[in-house]
Amino acid sequence: MSVTLHHQSPTRKAIEVTVPAAEVGEAYAAVLAKIAPNARIKGFRPGKAPRTVLLQNYGREIESEVAQKLVERHFWASAQAAGATPISRPSLEKMDLKEGTDAVFRAQFDVAPDVVLPDYKGMVLTKKMRLIDDATVTEHLEALRQRATKFLPIEDATVATGLVATCDIRVKPQGLKAQTYEDQGIEVDGTRPFDAELVGMKVDEKKSFNLTHPAEDATNVLAGKTMAYEVHVKDIRQKEVPVLGDEFAKDLGDFENLEALTVAVKKDLEEAADRDATARLHTTLLDTLLDAAPFEVPRTMVGLQLDDYCQEFAEHAQRQGMDPKKVNWQAYRQYRLNDAERAVRSGYLLQAIGNAETIEVPEEDIDTEIRSFMAQNQVQQPFEAFKAELERRGNATEIKGRLRTDRIFEHLLALAQVTEERLDRVAFEALVELERKREAGIPINRYDAGGLEGGGLEDQEGGEPAAVAPAGHVHGPDCDHDHEAEADEAKPKKKAPKKAAETVAAEPAAEEKPKARKAAPKK
Repeated sequence: MSVTLHHQSPTRKAIEVTVPAAEVGEAYAAVLAKIAPNARIKGFRPGKAPRTVLLQNYGREIESEVAQKLVERHFWASAQAAGATPISRPSLEKMDLKEGTDAVFRAQFDVAPDVVLPDYKGMVLTKKMRLIDDATVTEHLEALRQRATKFLPIEDATVATGLVATCDIRVKPQGLKAQTYEDQGIEVDGTRPFDAELVGMKVDEKKSFNLTHPAEDATNVLAGKTMAYEVHVKDIRQKEVPVLGDEFAKDLGDFENLEALTVAVKKDLEEAADRDATARLHTTLLDTLLDAAPFEVPRTMVGLQLDDYCQEFAEHAQRQGMDPKKVNWQAYRQYRLNDAERAVRSGYLLQAIGNAETIEVPEEDIDTEIRSFMAQNQVQQPFEAFKAELERRGNATEIKGRLRTDRIFEHLLALAQVTEERLDRVAFEALVELERKREAGIPINRYDAGGLEGGGLEDQEGGEPAAVAPAGHVHGPDCDHDHEAEADEAKPKKKAPKKAAETVAAEPAAEEKPKARKAAPKK
């Protein structure tokens, strides 16, 4: 048997394998022996049809199964013997197969990239952190006070300024279709024309009226138009906002007084600001390294990342009441293509750095992470049984990859020269807005120093993955992962334990820390 390796690109290879005629004959005999007992051919009892008749009636099926057997038997070993380690299923490019002669097949596949590491030691970075000053703390305390507002029912009330009316509203703009809005809560301000029409109405009372928008209205489509309203008042309540004092602090949690609450809120805001700044620093660090280390990534892996993006977006669409079937998935995959390529490059780059620095995750650290998750989510299952289930689904590998990613970032920052810059509110909001425009609301890429994984190898169609086509799994022939279970059941995600003040202190807008992908490419 002979094997020839062809280099199509740094990450795309092909092998041409010649299988001896004797083995081809054995494969034909095995397939015929399997088919013969169940063959239903007119004029012959089951299992009694001659070989030539079987080949005549089932020739295409027999040839296909023989080809599959020969490829499965020789592809992985032949590729490795030729010096290549496939990370995708083979795409059969050609197959010359005829009983009695040598068979020749050529198959394409992806391999992991060779990453030439940039100089990652001694990087000069700036950690940009939001300044948590007294004004910021006061703002959050006021938000807590407003969040604790109670809306008390009033007997035999009529709508008046300062009260909150819940209404069903039907509005018909001039020249446009009518729209209906149910259960709209309105804090009545008698100076607004619409609110003024509600003043004096009672519960269950209905009223129709017209209002004309000013010609200089900012909404051009409504400027100067007359709006026909039909309003049904369903509820009237009194708004009661608590006083910001010691009693409010005690009601909010385990705080002795307002000063204790203030201290807790400031601490939580500072911790949130630090997490946000660290995540932003990680992104800056990774961007710098990616720019300094260009390399091609396997297109199969990019397809897998796109699959993940689509899954995330489908779940988001369902939460928003959208039908995922109505999404133009081809366009969405094309839209996310550059992000997917960057995420895959990030995974391989971090993996290479982790290997170069011999950064590993001890088993006890994984156990600690699992126990923490079990405690936070009140999992009653015994630890060993729960861990075994996570390993069966591949979640333990995901946890290991995430922990390794964290360690690699920590190691890189320890080698870097990092200065800290505190941004006031205006500067921080400008930074966030700049990032928001750049990211355009795109979901977060997942980085994993452990590598990349996803899907089921047996479900891959193989072939050169189109830029917008779904991809399959990336594993070797000895993969024992239960990916079907992974797809069917949600993966556990660790949730941070809440502190008393965390229930009330909102975090600044932030880009979350890069998440881990699942597992490492087979080496």
